[in-house]
Amino acid sequence: MMSSQNPELEAALAKLRQEYISELPGRFAELRKDLAALRVGEDDAAISLKHRLHQLAGSGGSHGLPTLSVLARGLELWLAEEPEWDDAALAHLETELDRLIAEFDSVSESIDLEPRRPEFGWQARVVGTPGEIADAVARTLTTSGFLVSMGEDPEDIGAIPFSARPDLLAIVGGATDFDTHATAAAWSSNRAMRPRGVVLIDTGSETNHLGAVAAGVDAIFDPEQIHTDLPRYAKTLGRIGVPPSSVLLVEDDLPQAQVVASALEASNIRVTHAEDAASAERLLAQETPDLVLMDVHLPDVDGFTLARLIRQDPRYSLLPIVFLTARGSTAAQIEALRAGGDDFLSKPIDQGLGLLLQVVITRAERGRRIREMVHKDGLTGLLNHATLMAELHNATEYAHRNQEQFAFLMVDIDHFKRVNDRHGHLVGDQVLLHVANVFQNASRASDLIGRYGGEEFGIILRGNEREAAGKVAEKLRQALRDRPAVTRDGEQVPIQVSIGVAIYPKDGATASDLTHAADLALYRAKSTGRNRVNFADEVEG
Repeated sequence: MMSSQNPELEAALAKLRQEYISELPGRFAELRKDLAALRVGEDDAAISLKHRLHQLAGSGGSHGLPTLSVLARGLELWLAEEPEWDDAALAHLETELDRLIAEFDSVSESIDLEPRRPEFGWQARVVGTPGEIADAVARTLTTSGFLVSMGEDPEDIGAIPFSARPDLLAIVGGATDFDTHATAAAWSSNRAMRPRGVVLIDTGSETNHLGAVAAGVDAIFDPEQIHTDLPRYAKTLGRIGVPPSSVLLVEDDLPQAQVVASALEASNIRVTHAEDAASAERLLAQETPDLVLMDVHLPDVDGFTLARLIRQDPRYSLLPIVFLTARGSTAAQIEALRAGGDDFLSKPIDQGLGLLLQVVITRAERGRRIREMVHKDGLTGLLNHATLMAELHNATEYAHRNQEQFAFLMVDIDHFKRVNDRHGHLVGDQVLLHVANVFQNASRASDLIGRYGGEEFGIILRGNEREAAGKVAEKLRQALRDRPAVTRDGEQVPIQVSIGVAIYPKDGATASDLTHAADLALYRAKSTGRNRVNFADEVEG
């Protein structure tokens, strides 16, 4: 009734409902923490529980979730009877909370939720190599206030209930255990599931930091840092946001530099100090930080000049720069912005350490997310061409070290031009996005999917031999056949694809060779009738 009379009001209410549902996992996490507190004898947690349930009962109905309100109200009334907190009462409370959360998960599955930063829920998930290190990570995060769940690699990320989506993901393992970068990429490329913080507990000796950043890793820790640096990172994440791994501080005033460095290092931010512009340039040549924090007045050149020099290097075009100066005039701030600065803080900084920390973390996190976006295709959210090729190169090196096989698939949408000619480019874009979603839903977490260009896609299948790769390719082809795209007018658009498959190392020992072999196999699949899978070793025949 409302949709026909007032569609704008219905759209606004639907948006409010989406936002409300996106925030609920944080509230459920708090309920779980109150239950844990009751289990260890903290009776005042019952008061907190009752208050949270009262709020949930009142807000659920007003946002179109009446069953959620009924369950919350019933549990609130039971708590009002002040039960004795014995094992039976605790078990009943846990069962009712499970019912409440299961109802929420059931409702959330039927709603098309937009990617959104939900309320922080203090939930963490540890995935990777089981053992003492993973157990230590779980204990550390639990002590830091997180509700910890354990996962496996690979796992079906989409199957994790909305209420259990983690705020912090800890990946435990090294390059010889499993492909940690593929795991990070699987989580970070899923915008609806992307945790606020993704950390790698690297148990190996060889760490590809650039590859880790491209895959979406926010911080890397050695096992020795689990009990010291990881908890500081986790608590900062919960309080403010994702702390950057490193900051380059360019400051010739040593007492001020010490104040700034101490404040940042207390939040697990590594600070590299340079006293002048020349030293800063040498340090930048060795390592790219997450943010540059620099004084305007330096012994050799002013900070504005240094910022302009930094911005001339393509590597640093997206690097956040924050200026420090006692000269807080509007003209100075305008000059800072013109020089490429992102923010401006006044000295003495010891009078605003809270603001300093907030600015550094917010700017660094935004810069990191922007750099992460540079690696993704703007339409589909998949890896872009350059990043896909970089990951293919990494896959060949990983397979060579571990003497493994893997497959590279080149996929092309058959007769895509006809879609654009008949329906227009907007529908063509919808089809590309539909294909990307089908591929993501039909693939494993360890599979890396990228948009090679136009209507072509590339897929890296870790640990797949020829027969297994053929089955995956057929699965993808059939999944698209069974799930046509649907236009906004409700018209179905059938989709067929041709797929070329190349196997490492049989069909190529380098990323370039594998791409060429898969492309030739794809060409043969298209030239022999389309809508089929062809292998590189069949091209000559």
